[in-house]
Amino acid sequence: MPLVIRAGRFAREYLANEGWRPEAFSTLVGASGGPKWLVLSRIDRALAEWLLPGRAVPLDLLGSSIGSFRHAAFSVREPGAAIARLERAYVEQRYDGPERPSQARVSGETARIVEQALGATGEAELLENRVLRNHVVTARWRPGRRGAGLAFRLALGASAAANVLSRRHLGAFFERVVFAPKEGAIRFDPLGFGRDRGHGSSERAARPVLTADNLQPALLASGSIPLLMEGVHDPGGAPPGLYLDGGILDYHFDFSFHTAPGLILFPHFFDRITPGWFDKPLRHRRPRLVDLDRVVMIAPSPEFVERLPGGKVPDRVDFERLPTDARQKRWWDVIDRCHELEAAVHELWAGKSTLEIRSFDG
Repeated sequence: MPLVIRAGRFAREYLANEGWRPEAFSTLVGASGGPKWLVLSRIDRALAEWLLPGRAVPLDLLGSSIGSFRHAAFSVREPGAAIARLERAYVEQRYDGPERPSQARVSGETARIVEQALGATGEAELLENRVLRNHVVTARWRPGRRGAGLAFRLALGASAAANVLSRRHLGAFFERVVFAPKEGAIRFDPLGFGRDRGHGSSERAARPVLTADNLQPALLASGSIPLLMEGVHDPGGAPPGLYLDGGILDYHFDFSFHTAPGLILFPHFFDRITPGWFDKPLRHRRPRLVDLDRVVMIAPSPEFVERLPGGKVPDRVDFERLPTDARQKRWWDVIDRCHELEAAVHELWAGKSTLEIRSFDG
């Protein structure tokens, strides 16, 4: 089978008794991962046809980095067209030349991707959407305003070292700032990192309201990879400072946040969850099972990934190892192969799939 589905205890029982119903899901989560999202673009199109049309019950969309870009595309009047625009703009990035592209160039190219995905009227359509409520996760850099130079690199290294001891130590370097509508139901504690919850301040994480002044800066900040991009300074309505990639704190999320009642849908690139960016080498660092109780993860199976061009999900290494034209061709080939995933999830929604729903610990 091309798909793997994992779900928490409550979610498995619900799906076994009630089946797949769009209104059962109150939250949609989108992880960081850059080019990895291309393996989900066809699933996103299926979601746009199944989860969104005619919806009356609000759906909270929580995303970091490329996850926030995907959700922005979901939230416009014609999401299928917006997903296609995001897909094309992302694949067609070009950084030709012998030298490593500057941070300004990568930031500018990322801004172009966001603008093209939203289109001429998408920003207003997203902000006026009262059913799909976007929560855009960013990481505010605490030590200062610069995102370049030796001092920044050393401090970034120190934050990675502190994270080895505990995710809560990242609070000395980063503040999670979530841009969201007033009505959005998702809430974080500032240092609410999985099993370390309760060790930090009792105050809520900063939560500026999404507006026309800060929507695009918030999206760009959410995808601003440290050392590769400039970051965003002082987005409107938020505490002053340098804002960076939300995946630093919430790479795939640890699911310890608070949501509206209902199931949490998590289309993902892989069959595993890595909470934060610095947790990638820490194989033991995983969400607690209790925090995954209402989560339903849909991911391509390892067998399907092995059959993709290149034998893997697209990633940022492709920019370095493949000439631009070859990279673009491979990525389009991956997207084309993922029609198989799209067909599989349509079977799932229709109740025709025999795919087993696994637990997160099995």
